[in-house]
Amino acid sequence: MPKFAFNKQLWEVGRKIEDDALPKLNKYFNCDFHRNEEDIWEILDFRDEKNKTIVEVKGRRTPSTQYEDTIITALKVMAGQQEIDEGYRVYFLFVFTDCSKIMELKADSQFKCKFTGTNCVKHYLIPVASLEDFDPDTGFDEPFVSVEPEEESDTESMIEIN
Repeated sequence: MPKFAFNKQLWEVGRKIEDDALPKLNKYFNCDFHRNEEDIWEILDFRDEKNKTIVEVKGRRTPSTQYEDTIITALKVMAGQQEIDEGYRVYFLFVFTDCSKIMELKADSQFKCKFTGTNCVKHYLIPVASLEDFDPDTGFDEPFVSVEPEEESDTESMIEIN
């Protein structure tokens, strides 16, 4: 059980983004991804055992151009690297309000680190410019769901969904 309050509304938004991404990911990777329905706390979202491929989907409430970096918890990166050690290929899909971008995690990937986010936990900063556009000929670059954009503020902050 996490050490912070469960935000069901935010989890449902993230789950909707993941559900909408699933058929597009299956097409893009030519896979049959499944999630662990038994455990909502599963660290990485989708797995295809046959093709040894894993994808973590991260929803964002900002356009891809709003920040230089996007964040992902260190726990997800470490879990991904452990899966790479087991022979899997691991990808992070970032779904922004204006487009979707993807990256493959490598065993030697290195990122800047910062304590940030809703619960001030360790996150890695992924430069948005280093991400590849994701569009598997299915209009994936369109936003999946109507998510209210984050309001502009004087202080820079990053919000992670799911």
